[in-house]
Amino acid sequence: MSLHDTMDGLLETQVTWEDLEKQLMSALKTKASFGTEKTIIDIGDGNGCLSRVGLVSCDWKGAEKSENLPGRIVIKIPSSLPLRQMNVIKGGEEVWEAMDTKLRELHNVEVAAYEFLENFDSLKIPRMYFGVSFSQEDKLNGKMCLEYVEKSRVMNFHEAHTVEQLRQVARALGKIQACSLKKETSASTEIRANMYPGFSKTLSLEAFCGMYKGLLALDDSEITSSLLEKVEAILPEYHASTLATTLHEQIGLRPVLVNGDLKTENVLIENESGDLLALIDWQCAHFGVGVQDLLRISLFALPAKERRESASMLVEEMYN
Repeated sequence: MSLHDTMDGLLETQVTWEDLEKQLMSALKTKASFGTEKTIIDIGDGNGCLSRVGLVSCDWKGAEKSENLPGRIVIKIPSSLPLRQMNVIKGGEEVWEAMDTKLRELHNVEVAAYEFLENFDSLKIPRMYFGVSFSQEDKLNGKMCLEYVEKSRVMNFHEAHTVEQLRQVARALGKIQACSLKKETSASTEIRANMYPGFSKTLSLEAFCGMYKGLLALDDSEITSSLLEKVEAILPEYHASTLATTLHEQIGLRPVLVNGDLKTENVLIENESGDLLALIDWQCAHFGVGVQDLLRISLFALPAKERRESASMLVEEMYN
């Protein structure tokens, strides 16, 4: 069994209802159990390709009156199935085994990041009820159980966003980075390691280019084809880059914890107001230069004019 095989558990993964129930009961220190009306729906489809993410309605039975158990939780399960179903990476079993190895590493990074951030209060991140890391002895049963952020939705790349929304993100990032300096030495090896060299070993340049070519399945117009040709020409310069985790050393800055993948789909906002609720998906977390998160989310969320005009203000907001 592997992370790229279809299985009989939740969302076609290895995780079963029994696994989830037992570990969540232990984490919440409750004797209540899931009822017969428990459900799970896939909420990750279209928002990522390295995991299955399910929204679970627990239907608790036998809870004490004094208990305040979460009615809904999120289960995140590392899986190559979404990526495999996209059919943009070519290769045999050895390619997918290598991908599974990288997924295990990224999952362990995310668990470590949430455990590190649990040391601080009032951060814009969901609560992790429990996280199970992969190990040499168990390469199959990694998972995370997270708080479901009510009345939230992802920002979405295709929507217009405001500078005010980015200001809120900048402030949240600044607080996380400041907190990380307080306990930098206690951070685990998973989030202190340089993960980027391994990407080029897991994902060949050909496969890397193939992920972008998959866009042609959505839009094969002449404009898109021309843009992809230009992108493909510069991809070799970025394929094995480690700049994200070494730049602070080159310019002499003390590193801070960064998300490493802060695109719009990893930002949860309030359904109606659009206010920031949470920053999610910490599997690329590492210690580096804090402004990289702000730059990435600005590129995804703002048009060029607004991005350039607000850049100095947003940096000041983050470091204030």
